[in-house]
Amino acid sequence: MDYKAVLTAIKQNKFAPVYLLYGEETYHIRQVEQALVNGVVAPEDRDMNLIVFESDPRLEELINTIETIPFLGGKNLVIVRSTALFSAGRKGGGDEVQDKVDPATERLISLFSNMPSYSHVVFITPDKPDKRRKVYKALEKNGVVLEAAPLKGKDVRGWLTDRLTELKIKMTPDAQEHLLAAVSMMPQVSLDFMNNELEKVILYTADKSLITRQDLLQILSAVPEVSIFTMVEALSQRQTSQAIALLREELTAGEHPVRILALLARQVRQLWQVKELLNKGYGSREVAEFLKVPGFIGEKLAKQSRGFNDAKLKQAMLSLAAADRDLKSGRTGPVVLEKIIIELCE
Repeated sequence: MDYKAVLTAIKQNKFAPVYLLYGEETYHIRQVEQALVNGVVAPEDRDMNLIVFESDPRLEELINTIETIPFLGGKNLVIVRSTALFSAGRKGGGDEVQDKVDPATERLISLFSNMPSYSHVVFITPDKPDKRRKVYKALEKNGVVLEAAPLKGKDVRGWLTDRLTELKIKMTPDAQEHLLAAVSMMPQVSLDFMNNELEKVILYTADKSLITRQDLLQILSAVPEVSIFTMVEALSQRQTSQAIALLREELTAGEHPVRILALLARQVRQLWQVKELLNKGYGSREVAEFLKVPGFIGEKLAKQSRGFNDAKLKQAMLSLAAADRDLKSGRTGPVVLEKIIIELCE
């Protein structure tokens, strides 16, 4: 089942006896966990009926907890975080897995197929489970397995639209485009980051009915990805003073020069790629497909790249590589970044 299907079922009070939530997107995992807490255990019963283990307990203790009838009625919700119960087993000859099942694990496997009606169990781990193991197969057959994989760039727009609706806030189209484009600079989109920044925006715009692009520029200026993206926009328009001001804001906020350089280098490298694709006759849609980014970001990159010639971008990459070496060796300081910005704007 996917995230939305799992969450919908829970909100309809359709609870599976056992869940395995795994993957790197902790935001989705926390949302499902909280939905189960809210749905299964009444607030007044949580001291007794909500049992949380921060790591794997002994299996005998876990089984006993699952089988224990709630003292004052209601239902038990047992949550096991950072579980290693479903981790990859040792390999024998070839690709076979040595999956020796001890008596306690055998009892747990049997319990998965005959869970008491008063107990629900949630296992959580960032690690990918070994789907060949008996304990995994038993859970999958009798419960719900959810992989909380990082969201792909093209799917972030849908998440943002849904989240804005949930939060009952409105954002102008150009503000949404700016936020999504800035997020596209991240090697991996973090919904925790997105959600935290949205909550920050709500806090600072509490008296406004509509959030604008200017609001985002002011509120999120200290976020490196947002600031670097805005810096590149300024560079492509030869706005030297604005680009340097954004750089200095990042440095003043405590951002390390090497991280700023890495983000800037990634963006310049991407612009150079786009430039080459455009020179070969590619359109913005084809650029987006090649880079595996949403269409509007392909258009934005194509527009930005037209502000530079090939020689300028090539020289910028050489300067950034030299700056990276000199910064890491201590032969120069943050001023080298200002020099590169000035070169790009000339």
